[in-house]
Amino acid sequence: MPIARPTEISCSVQTPTADESAALLLHKLPRTSRITSVSAHLLLGHYALPNNWAGPARLTPEQAALLTPAPTDDSDISLGPADRSLFDLLSQDGRASYTELAAATGWSESTVRRRLTHLRQAGVLTFLVDISPAVLGFRSEARLWMSVRPSRLTTVAAAMAHHPEVSLVAQTTGPTNLLAAVNCRSSLDLARYLTERIASLDAIHTIETAPVLRTVKRAGSLLPLGR
Repeated sequence: MPIARPTEISCSVQTPTADESAALLLHKLPRTSRITSVSAHLLLGHYALPNNWAGPARLTPEQAALLTPAPTDDSDISLGPADRSLFDLLSQDGRASYTELAAATGWSESTVRRRLTHLRQAGVLTFLVDISPAVLGFRSEARLWMSVRPSRLTTVAAAMAHHPEVSLVAQTTGPTNLLAAVNCRSSLDLARYLTERIASLDAIHTIETAPVLRTVKRAGSLLPLGR
């Protein structure tokens, strides 16, 4: 007879207000019958974020130039109700077509195209591409929960932020005080990273390594379950 075993789920939550955060942690999650326990931690400060991860630095200068935003236009931008509709749709799907954006804003497709170009040049609108590390050959992901000597916390965090394996380093509340997201090409590379690079940081007292088995949602939209 098969036995159901508990699964640990880790997620990052951002809410506009403290009230919404409390509603999620104190009311919504506890009412989910299949959740047996919840542990919440507050991220106090970060030293590296996924959107500037240097690990997959594979692009040639020519390829990077194609993705470099146009020069910033310093002219003032006034945002209206249609811009809000534009942002709302793009926040749900950054690949929305001009036709869809035109329907949401009431503008013509040519107007949407010009407005998007203007907003991007002014630095008001930015697109982030969220790619699974596995696509780039990093098939072994893990979260590291570390207890670091308080007097050396910032030093260790800054050092780890320069490791190409690390895409996130943040101070946190709770039983541990430092969190890191690590991306390695294989479990062997992960073991080597833990026993060589991390082990050399002697201010780390304890470390808990939690392998990531599957990611359902990243920073953007919900991912298909098959991915």
